[in-house]
Amino acid sequence: MINQSTIIIAIFLIIVTFVVPRKYFMLPFIVCACFVPADQRVIIFDLDFTPLRILVAVGVFRLWIRGEITHIRWNKFDKIILLWASVGAVIYVLQWQDMRSLIYKCGVLFDILGLYWMFRQNMRSWADIHFMFAAFAMCALIMLPLVLLEWTTGKNLFSILGEVGTEVRPSGRYRCQASFPHSIIMGLFWANLVPIFFVLGVTNRSSKFFYWLACAANVLMVIATNSSTPIVTLMAITLLLILYRYRSYGRRIVYILFGIAVILHLVMKAPVWHLPSRMNVVGGSTGYHRYKLIDNAIEYFNEWALLGTRSTVHWGWAQKDITNQYIFEAVTGGLITLLIFLVLMFQAVTIMSNCSMHGATLNQRWLCWGICVSILGHCISFLGVSYFGQIRMLLFLTFSVVGFVCGMCNTKHQSFQSKVSFVDA
Repeated sequence: MINQSTIIIAIFLIIVTFVVPRKYFMLPFIVCACFVPADQRVIIFDLDFTPLRILVAVGVFRLWIRGEITHIRWNKFDKIILLWASVGAVIYVLQWQDMRSLIYKCGVLFDILGLYWMFRQNMRSWADIHFMFAAFAMCALIMLPLVLLEWTTGKNLFSILGEVGTEVRPSGRYRCQASFPHSIIMGLFWANLVPIFFVLGVTNRSSKFFYWLACAANVLMVIATNSSTPIVTLMAITLLLILYRYRSYGRRIVYILFGIAVILHLVMKAPVWHLPSRMNVVGGSTGYHRYKLIDNAIEYFNEWALLGTRSTVHWGWAQKDITNQYIFEAVTGGLITLLIFLVLMFQAVTIMSNCSMHGATLNQRWLCWGICVSILGHCISFLGVSYFGQIRMLLFLTFSVVGFVCGMCNTKHQSFQSKVSFVDA
């Protein structure tokens, strides 16, 4: 259910969504994702409406009633998003064959397609993207003192808005989560924004201190989670940012890493996916559980390959908790959904990587590289958690940026082709 404080905030955000100019349209969605706990919801006839889902409905209505809907020429990335969401929903319903599964997947489709379409509608220029990430940076700076208070005292002020608390490790250290459903989710949310804030700090001289402060705030909040997955992701993101000058060698680097993985798999006693289980950055990590999850997914391939599977409890101890986004896609949507999801992530990285090398300006190339690194950060994050809560909004928003960039590239290509045809004529 939803408490009174959250109701007041939700009503305020609904009003803001209706009245703000189009330039600031995404601001209430960003504020909601950062500060409103995802467990809060209004239940009507078994239909769950979280504050963010309510805002999506209001946002779509606002675009329609104010005549702000524009024609979007669907590009290949838009089509992959639609295919992934639709195929996953159909297979899940076929697996369960009941009304509850249909209602659940309708809600998931509404979240994915509603957020993606709405963000695509309002992302019409690079200035819109800059404003969007500036809003995230401001939210990070506002969030930091609240997280620091939780880190030092164990008191989560967001508990007045929802059922969020602060987990304590056996060592006595707090795992901060703020308004997020879990400390890992909070850490990954801010970790995957670090590369974007960093490149905006590099390319915007007038606002560089603002973005670098936001970048530092994100790093502190990631550390405050005391969770291995966000910290490892942040370390990987830092390494990828350093490789900006060598981004044109991306495919070769991937081939080399793949070759190293194959060699390690052949010479090690345990499979290569056992390596992450040996990483214990903060102590008390569940890396072995994640290793067994991958191992069992391979062992039970025939069980989930066609239509997914209803349960993974029989896979072993604690295997009901699917802490891997790739395996989550597999067990809920079968092999075809997993393959489409892999193609989706590959295309997202490829599109942003290409734009980082062939963008019109240096600033665009830097920004595209930051977004590319952020997507790679999500790819790494998927190995340690299946996304839920507010971070899904960040993921779909990032996808919408990729869709915008893909559309821009297609438009430039068509313009170039038309000029060539004119010259030839």
